[in-house]
Amino acid sequence: MKLLQVQNLNKEYYKGDKSVIGVLSDINFSVKKGECFVIIGPNGSGKTTLLKIIGLLELPTSGQIFYDKKDLIKISRKKKVEYRRKFSFVKQKPVVRNTTVFNNIAYGLKVRGIKFDDYQKSVDEIIKFIGLKGMEKQNARSLSGGEMQRVAIAMNFIINPEIYLLDEVSANLDSMNLKLLDEFIMKIKQDKEKTIIISTHDPLEAIKYADRIAVLNNGQIAQIGTPNEIFTAPKDEFTALFVGYENILYGIAELDKATGLSKIKVNDLIITASSQQEGDVKVCIRPESIGIVKGPPKNTSYRNTFKGIVENIRELGNICHLIVKCKSEKFLITITELSRKNLGLEIGSQVFINFKATDITILSS
Repeated sequence: MKLLQVQNLNKEYYKGDKSVIGVLSDINFSVKKGECFVIIGPNGSGKTTLLKIIGLLELPTSGQIFYDKKDLIKISRKKKVEYRRKFSFVKQKPVVRNTTVFNNIAYGLKVRGIKFDDYQKSVDEIIKFIGLKGMEKQNARSLSGGEMQRVAIAMNFIINPEIYLLDEVSANLDSMNLKLLDEFIMKIKQDKEKTIIISTHDPLEAIKYADRIAVLNNGQIAQIGTPNEIFTAPKDEFTALFVGYENILYGIAELDKATGLSKIKVNDLIITASSQQEGDVKVCIRPESIGIVKGPPKNTSYRNTFKGIVENIRELGNICHLIVKCKSEKFLITITELSRKNLGLEIGSQVFINFKATDITILSS
């Protein structure tokens, strides 16, 4: 059942010199009741603006938003207030009122006409849950940034909305607050009557929570699909790069009729892929899908094995990135720092890289 439907949505801002900045262009998607829908994209892609429009905090330049088959853009201001109360909006930066922790968390219930005797227990319970017991009477604005974020999260989760809108809320959270947010979201996901729309730039967060993902790039949706579809079958180069296919090579594919596999000529390399495609293509391979050894690999299940030289090493804590040049092409490979040391890999080391035909995603060029 479609709970929310966004159709032909556009948003433009007009500058002082009357020039126009396009923020969102022809946005179309629907969200089912009980679904966790994640909007993923880089900073500046339009995620926050899109959530604000859905939450009736901002008007689009054109387009429609249907909620329970009513066009929210056309309803009266009074009706918008009623519908806005069916949503909660948790912002990246915490927003709290200049009053006590208790009053902040209780505010949403109070304006909805719920009496103190009916909400006192719920507020006390959520204060304990977020680890602020004993601070009920403290002014929320005197708290640390992490504590304020906990109050802001509790303010929005206690009102029991039909749709939770979460805008990059994990971006500045410490580990304790991330754990708290995770518990809230997982609890909501168990309730199939509640719907969550999250914006994030973190692919791992998208995988963790999403039933479906929309990839937003420069104000346009590049692809919508399940996490598996987005991360294993990206439809364009931007999506492939954004979700982690940092090896993208350009070549010409021919179908090997004897094996049913594609042979792709990438300059002076021939790469074998399980996808059947011909013509100009882009070959996409995840860095973690590429194995690396010092001597010729004994595992013959890998269709692709190339000899190369380590050109660069990027140390990233427990993991590292290796840049390996194999003939004309360079490959980015991710391994643990421990594995690198055990293999004795340094800049200039001769190595063999290998990857399976099934580890390759092919995009039309």
